[in-house]
Amino acid sequence: MHTAPLSRTVLRDPALWIAAMIYVAVIGWLSAARYMGFNAGVLDLGTMYQAIASTLRGEPLMVTSARGNVSRLAGHVELIYYAFAPLIALWPDPRALLIGQTVLAASGAFPAYAIALRRLNSILAARCIAIIYLLYPTALTAALFDFHGDTLAMPLLLWFVDALDRRAWRTAVVWGGLSLLCKVYVAVAVAAIGAYLFLWGGQRRAGLATGMLAAAYGSIAFFIVRPFFEHAGGEHIPNNYVAHYFGALDTLLSTAGERMLVALVVIGPALLLAWRGWRWLAASAPILIAVLISTGPGTTYHYAYHHYALVVPFIVLAVVEGAERLRRATEGTREISAPRLPVDTPTSLVNASARSRPGWRSAVVFSTIVTALVSAVLVDIPINPTFWLGMPGVGVDQAAYGITPRDRIKQRFLSRYAPPRAPVAVSMFLGSHVADRATLYVLRYPDDPGGMRLPQILDRVDYAIADALFDWRTLVDGQLVGGIDYEAKEIAILLRHPNFGLIHQEDGLLLFARGIHPEEALLQEIAFVRQSPLPERRISERGPVQLLGAQIESLGDRRFRASFAWKLRDDPINQRLVAVSRLEGVEGARIVHLPSAVLQPTNTWLPEQIVLERFEIRLPDDVPPGQYRWVAAWYDPAHPEAYATDQRSRVGDELVIETIAAP
Repeated sequence: MHTAPLSRTVLRDPALWIAAMIYVAVIGWLSAARYMGFNAGVLDLGTMYQAIASTLRGEPLMVTSARGNVSRLAGHVELIYYAFAPLIALWPDPRALLIGQTVLAASGAFPAYAIALRRLNSILAARCIAIIYLLYPTALTAALFDFHGDTLAMPLLLWFVDALDRRAWRTAVVWGGLSLLCKVYVAVAVAAIGAYLFLWGGQRRAGLATGMLAAAYGSIAFFIVRPFFEHAGGEHIPNNYVAHYFGALDTLLSTAGERMLVALVVIGPALLLAWRGWRWLAASAPILIAVLISTGPGTTYHYAYHHYALVVPFIVLAVVEGAERLRRATEGTREISAPRLPVDTPTSLVNASARSRPGWRSAVVFSTIVTALVSAVLVDIPINPTFWLGMPGVGVDQAAYGITPRDRIKQRFLSRYAPPRAPVAVSMFLGSHVADRATLYVLRYPDDPGGMRLPQILDRVDYAIADALFDWRTLVDGQLVGGIDYEAKEIAILLRHPNFGLIHQEDGLLLFARGIHPEEALLQEIAFVRQSPLPERRISERGPVQLLGAQIESLGDRRFRASFAWKLRDDPINQRLVAVSRLEGVEGARIVHLPSAVLQPTNTWLPEQIVLERFEIRLPDDVPPGQYRWVAAWYDPAHPEAYATDQRSRVGDELVIETIAAP
């Protein structure tokens, strides 16, 4: 029996520390870059930060759902989040959560290494097991996908098993208790570990106690804590937990093939050895099967999310046991458990012990290589070749981990204009940057086809922040998801709402406020007229839309009114086009023509009609005084690169309107 938490061999192995530090550096940077690049949304990073920040105001992990404010304790019961409150009190930034999660996830390599070292008597094998844990595909996707209790529990479960393996009962109680606090259904994972100990681990009393305590905690959390906190937001918001995740089981058949492939991704990389440790895989079956048959929002069963994080410790332990059994078979002994190493066994003796039987070690090395290769193919990390290709939504692309100049404009806009603490409805990927407030709705929820929920939400907020150049987009089965049209319906609702007015705009970023005086709002209007009242523009341009006249008027205080008269050149067009103006030589000085983009889009025009649109802008204070050419053009919002408003999505020619003077 060994009471030390880690042997000196573990603590002194430079390879283990180097691997863990590389993991923290790479995964920590990618997580932070995803946030800084405005690609981590309100759901889930923003709501997790909002929940933890609420505890600093004395609230019980409160978040804003589509139906109103509700406590996380009424759902997943993630009490572990209270431990992160001091961290964001010191550094009030979601990156504090991401980096804290990354460091905790990396720590799981140490108990994985220690367990393997005790069981396999090989430094090489222990290093490989640690690397398998760090590089396991679903472990990486969990660590990279926002901030979740499942991911926090993943290393804690390994620390728990390490303590149990050493029969360090007090330490085991601490790690097991912390694991349970991560999420209500972590009780299933802890109970599964207890079942393993009872049935196969030779620790029947410890296994029975573990299972009973996990069941007791899970029952209290599910049947008592959750219902109690359903009233925490001031109104009763019932949460049918089971129906939320398993309410459409009749649809499983249509996705059965895809789910089977996901199951192969989850357990396949380690299967060469893990099948020999089938008892740990059997223990993980309740969690694995539950996720695979989940019918919750989106494809919750997909490996790219965090839901399989709880399975990872069981897979690692199955690999260790599989290697142990193969080692015993190779050595021709009937023992099931390997003799334990003394705490201070020198590295040279450990390696010498294993050199005489290389076969099982080769299997461990091979499993490590397979795990790394699968992650290199399936996970969006730098060892994946597609990471560097700039494909939409992948790797260095601006909708994944890339950070663009516009991201800095977003941060500046939010810092300058987003009212602190005020109730707000916000664009999905802007929201995680303004999450420290009691009320934080999403302008368009992922399950909303557009504009359905917003009218009810607007009664509960004072401000709305939208993005008319919504620059997150990806391709799914050849179809564009996201793109600059994503919030067009919501912006139209805001422009027409009698109680809201547009007060700030910059590079497509829009701030609407409730109850402002009409003169404070930036005018946005469009009408069909018989004759253009604007100075005629004889500009030779190509494209389906013709410019008849234009005028840019200075209203003082860096405020301008732009007027354009348009006419379709030929037949009606079924295509929505978006006009965008820009000031040459000024970064971030793009102006979306909101009236013709969302109020009366081009696919509603008739050839005989003249369309007159007027809108106002206010130049940001950091635009230096000078003369600037005003240039306009039409773009196809369905193009995946329309956010860039360059020649790739341009329809027709750019039009030089006139030169304006910025005071």
